[in-house]
Amino acid sequence: MKIISVIPLKKTIWKNDLTYFTSLNIAVGGIVCVPVRNRQILALVISVKELKELKGNVKEMDFNLKKVTEDKGASIFLPEFLNAIFDTSKYFAQNKNNTVASLIPNIFIEEYDRLSSVQNKSFGEKKENPKNLKSEKLLFQCPLKDRISIYKTLIRESFARNKSIFMVMPTLFDIEKFTNQLSKGIEQFTFSIHSELSTKKNLITYEKIMNSTHPVLIIGTPPFLSIPKKDIGTIILEHENSNTYKMITKPHFDLRIFTEIYASKINAKFIVADEILRYETIGRMDKDNLNPLYPLSFRIDFKGEIEILGKEKKASPVGSGPKDGKKFQILENKSIEEIKFTLENKKSVFVFSLRKGLATMTLCKDCNETVSCEKCGTPLVLYVSQREKKRMFVCNQCEMNIDGDTTCRTCGGWNLLPLGIGTDTVYEEIEKKFPKIKIFKLDKESAKNSKGAKKIITEFEENEGSVLIGTEMAFFYLKNKVPLSVIASFDSLWSIPNFKMGEKIVQIILSLIEKTSEKVIIQVKNKNDPTITAIKTTNLLSLVREELEDRQKFSYPPYKRFIKITYLGKKEQAIAAKKMLKEIFKEYLPEIFSGFIAKKKNQYVTNALIKIDPQKWSLPELSLGSLIDQNLFDLLSSLPPAYKVSVDPEDLL
Repeated sequence: MKIISVIPLKKTIWKNDLTYFTSLNIAVGGIVCVPVRNRQILALVISVKELKELKGNVKEMDFNLKKVTEDKGASIFLPEFLNAIFDTSKYFAQNKNNTVASLIPNIFIEEYDRLSSVQNKSFGEKKENPKNLKSEKLLFQCPLKDRISIYKTLIRESFARNKSIFMVMPTLFDIEKFTNQLSKGIEQFTFSIHSELSTKKNLITYEKIMNSTHPVLIIGTPPFLSIPKKDIGTIILEHENSNTYKMITKPHFDLRIFTEIYASKINAKFIVADEILRYETIGRMDKDNLNPLYPLSFRIDFKGEIEILGKEKKASPVGSGPKDGKKFQILENKSIEEIKFTLENKKSVFVFSLRKGLATMTLCKDCNETVSCEKCGTPLVLYVSQREKKRMFVCNQCEMNIDGDTTCRTCGGWNLLPLGIGTDTVYEEIEKKFPKIKIFKLDKESAKNSKGAKKIITEFEENEGSVLIGTEMAFFYLKNKVPLSVIASFDSLWSIPNFKMGEKIVQIILSLIEKTSEKVIIQVKNKNDPTITAIKTTNLLSLVREELEDRQKFSYPPYKRFIKITYLGKKEQAIAAKKMLKEIFKEYLPEIFSGFIAKKKNQYVTNALIKIDPQKWSLPELSLGSLIDQNLFDLLSSLPPAYKVSVDPEDLL
């Protein structure tokens, strides 16, 4: 009789491994079927021990052991893939029990029996990688068309060596774009795979990949690295600066880290690519031996014109009315002239706004209080109701809404001042200036899902001489380039409190340029903004260097690893949490953000930030000679569930 410990291949509420007994000859790394409550689920075996070794421990258990229902045999997933998941969970200080299920597509678990019957006939057993052989890591930074050209050469060379390539993409849009451009001539050996395909299509694709006797090109999202193809020689991480690689739900992994770890595990060549890589990736070049595939290009590849428009007059908040006899303009006169000229020539226009709504914040001019949600305390956003064509305040946190003709809850005053430029503000302005033009709007309010967004873009692209107003969401769906693009308010991009905001702004502008064929107009207050200066010169090298120097000076990533601990509770609990965090992590000198305790749902958020040498919180697969500080890991793991741990957080608040 044996006692086995397993990790369910399904998200569960249990933090620890589950334990069962069996008389079957089960091996570590195998897949079994076990009862969990009233269901049968698949589980990965991580420990097998004889009953006689644990007899005393078994007697002390306060529950009855259940029996393994079925042995499915050896796992179809490669050991390197599973080990990469466990290492990633340790890097992000997350419990490993929910990580396996998070990184294996549901279809692979639901159709496990069918997948296990498929054999990889092409290359037989995978050879053991030499322990001292280090995976080659390369950086690839240049315009998209140049990357596509180089990829075609890399694919031919890889196929000649009987090696497959896996291109990792952050979104379905990226998968479709690269599949269309790289599959020509090798259609029968190119496979795209992602969760939005039907179960039937993904199963057929899986079987074709596994049964191919010829090397293949696989283009998919990170979880599909679970395909146990044994001949993958190169893994390319495309569109590396995309925030979509960050998992929104638990375990909150950064899938770029997971992909790099897995590439090292299977000793595949690892290529990180984008038009502009993340600054922290560029900063890792010397320290982590990341070599350029080709010299990194920092030039903006745009054949059209980039025009910077400074404000003709001092800007006032939206809705503030005249100031010094002059009314605030959403769009500069030159922008309006360019839009008019473009539309008259039956060409389309894209106007970018950072946020949805009319105004992202509203202040009471009498008492200076922010108009906030009664329910959760979040600042309300002013919208125009599409159905009733009237203004209304909406809470993006809990979706509560109230009439736009409301008064201040604090003082009862009517003197409310909307601030910021949103998509609705721009829509009203365009509608007023061009009443006969067809106008489309794309943000999370106008398109609730991918289907709705695609419909809006299709109608826009079919109507020549129309205007699209959109947020970053539009970048994922625009298929054809727009002759003219306008950034309505460059300065609003700086309104988000994020230490990576300068980098994000560059990414937004480059995305806009990529979607434009003739001219980009950027409206800005300060023409001497360093980012604007760099954009005007079409060379970002000095901007990136300066940013990295500042990060090194202020001990920011990649020169320090950030670990943020967040606690949400009542005011008294927040004060106690602050004292506790300061005491527990005193040897790591945490910075407690007591000044940034923010009201939310009648509770308070407390953040503690630990800055640590990256070599003391990393893995050998990421940085040679590095390790995870075991003492810090144990302290983080001991925190109650109410404390959220974020490694490499996107912001500090």
